[in-house]
Amino acid sequence: MELELTNLLNVDVYTRDGRFVGTTEDAILNIEDSKVEKLSVGNLNSYFEEQLDGANGILLPYRWVLASNDVMIVKPIPTKKKEEEEEEAEEKKKEKNLFQ
Repeated sequence: MELELTNLLNVDVYTRDGRFVGTTEDAILNIEDSKVEKLSVGNLNSYFEEQLDGANGILLPYRWVLASNDVMIVKPIPTKKKEEEEEEAEEKKKEKNLFQ
């Protein structure tokens, strides 16, 4: 599949559940394999900026891209809040098993 790099730049990025992430600013290429490795995303949504400790931008692996046209849809982005929720759920599960 042939892809023009300019089609990947200045595109709004959303998670598959519709949350705005930011806007693509640059791409990291693997010249040897002739493929896009990562996308630099800036203008982050305040939610992601907060969850990523005030980061100005993030590098998303291109393999996370699910669809790209007028906007880009990506897989869910791991955040501190999500990791904390998963840890709490795991702890509750362990506690529940102890009392059974």
